[in-house]
Amino acid sequence: MSAAVKPKPDPDRPGRFLRNGAAAKSGLNKAILDKGWYGLEVALRSKARYTGSAIHKINPAYTSQTCPEPVCGKVEEKSRKSQAIFSCTSCGHTEHADIVGARNIKSKGQAAGLVVSGRGDPPGSAKRQAPRSTARAAHAARAAA
Repeated sequence: MSAAVKPKPDPDRPGRFLRNGAAAKSGLNKAILDKGWYGLEVALRSKARYTGSAIHKINPAYTSQTCPEPVCGKVEEKSRKSQAIFSCTSCGHTEHADIVGARNIKSKGQAAGLVVSGRGDPPGSAKRQAPRSTARAAHAARAAA
């Protein structure tokens, strides 16, 4: 994701190059690499231990080039028509490439175990730990006694 931009030669002037957005890409690269991804992972694992959840690291390689349809599942570089468009060369499935990647990552995660949708607990799940008491609840318990 942080690879350098390839230069675009100017067809009218040999030895010269067209603008290719290298400065903008350089800023994006710095922003990506500047983040503390390990710190995020440590924080997630800490929260997971607290709630009794499990964290599985999923390899994202080729997820946006793989057809998400269970009957197809073909990995083809040509299926990724552009940055945003995925169109399977085998079965013809068409969808936004980021959605395809997310669906494939979710299916890989489900193969590894429980996947939470990111919108809270999955339906029907039970909390593995009793909720912590708060000062207000403790005060109410003392007042009732």
